[in-house]
Amino acid sequence: MTIRFLRTAFSLLALSGLLAAPMLAQAPVIKKAYLGQPMSDFELAAIDGKTVKLSALKGKNVMLVFPRVFYAVDSDCSICSYQYAELADYCQQGNWKDKFNLEILYVFPFSIEMTRNWISRIPAMLEAVEGWKNPKAEELKNEQVKFWMELTRQAYPKKYVYSAANMPMPFPMLADEKRELSKGLDLFREEWNGGKGDQNIPAVYLLDKDGIVRFKFISQHTVDRPTAAYLEKMMKAVL
Repeated sequence: MTIRFLRTAFSLLALSGLLAAPMLAQAPVIKKAYLGQPMSDFELAAIDGKTVKLSALKGKNVMLVFPRVFYAVDSDCSICSYQYAELADYCQQGNWKDKFNLEILYVFPFSIEMTRNWISRIPAMLEAVEGWKNPKAEELKNEQVKFWMELTRQAYPKKYVYSAANMPMPFPMLADEKRELSKGLDLFREEWNGGKGDQNIPAVYLLDKDGIVRFKFISQHTVDRPTAAYLEKMMKAVL
């Protein structure tokens, strides 16, 4: 009778959801981000040794940037380097931090070490972008090279030249090593846009001073990225 009673009581507790509470507490807290709804709180380590907690930034507008980082295994996303350089340029030249009461957070779905290594290769990636825009005459006989030249000249018009000594880092670079944030927002992929390997779908979110999502852009293609000028217009409109 005692065993039967315990079994019955256990079943009733399970059905009522009381026994599920501990399991729910262990479930991922990051949820998909919807317009007009608060972004889930998170805390990530930055490559400078500090940690950043989203809720600690309440009172500031926040831009969350998720670069693709790699387009295939061990293959850097050079477009991401241009996006980074352009944002850094606009942020510094336009004084975004004061003008929009803004904090920009860059999120990488990798370890601190991998993130640092990727950042160190930005100068080489920017050189690659310039190579796309200025192919050799012999290469222009290839129609695909010509098409890519025309596309990249239009999409990435500015020339950014960095070195290890003059690398601008005006915003925190965060390592989402466990990928809880990237996966919770449904951005992390092992294959996307024809490339196999760990990567994030490029994305940008704008949060107001209360942490509410006011704008988001999820890329449909690797070249489908909002320009810094476009993001500035959106900040003026929604923040």
